Amino acid sequence: MKKRFGIHRYSRIIILLLFAALLALIRPNSFPTMNNLSNVLWAISVVGILVSGSIFVMLLGGIDLSVGSLMGLSACVTVLIIRHFDYSTAGTVLGIITAICVGIGAGALHGFFVTVFRVPAFLVTFATQSIFLGISMVITNNRIISCLNPPLFTAIGLGRIGFFTFPIYFMTLIALVGYFVLNKTVFGRYVYAVGGNPEAARISGVSVKGITVLSYMISGFTAAVGGVVLASMTQQGMASTGAGYETEVITAAVIGGVSLAGGAGSTQGAVIGAMLVGLLNNGMNLMNVPSTNQGLVKGLVIISAVALEIMQNKERTK
Repeated sequence: MKKRFGIHRYSRIIILLLFAALLALIRPNSFPTMNNLSNVLWAISVVGILVSGSIFVMLLGGIDLSVGSLMGLSACVTVLIIRHFDYSTAGTVLGIITAICVGIGAGALHGFFVTVFRVPAFLVTFATQSIFLGISMVITNNRIISCLNPPLFTAIGLGRIGFFTFPIYFMTLIALVGYFVLNKTVFGRYVYAVGGNPEAARISGVSVKGITVLSYMISGFTAAVGGVVLASMTQQGMASTGAGYETEVITAAVIGGVSLAGGAGSTQGAVIGAMLVGLLNNGMNLMNVPSTNQGLVKGLVIISAVALEIMQNKERTK
């Protein structure tokens, strides 16, 4: 039994390596290059940032469907403030701080409705998904707001150290912090406890409401950071900037072994799931799979990942 558990523990790393090896065999001239690897990591860096925060909510058995539209709102807020202050460094810093405050505030709002009014997380975040999108449309007049300066802002998404761009380092840093919080702190243990059995956690003296609100605030924070990074990467802000990212996050989390029922999953697994999604996207592009079919492939991958997780859970309980 221990041996099988050990294999399960590293199964996603093994799958990641095998999938990378397969793509290298299929496209030996285009896939296994440092430039392509850097591009893949750059492309999934925003998803990696988002899932590193969203996992806190998922471990509670909740979900945050607003991360994409909140990321778009954060991007628009950042760009508009930078332009308002004539692309100054102070304006850039103010724009980033304001966007992060918006994200944290939105997360607190989600946590408030979920804990105080006991509205299901699905309904709360489904509603705010449309609200945040609507606010973004209003403040931008539903236009694309370009932002090619200042250098401090553009460096966030396009700057480079060595082979890798800054977004890859941001993703790595946030993922490491998320791993540390979940595995090395009392708060992290409480998150798993509440996700596994909220009533038992409450009886044990855990502030279930406090843990829930803080988890949604963390998700909002990473959504805002993702919005700032994506705005810098694209050098623009628009209402639809984050459209579809909530699906990418859920896909990465599920593939990475995060249980949507709560109580099971890890930051490293979720990030590996994001890498698998990135490799899948990259592989389909290299093999010229039509974009109309890529959604179908991702859907099948999610169903397969969920089925695999269910079978492995049954195996472990034997």
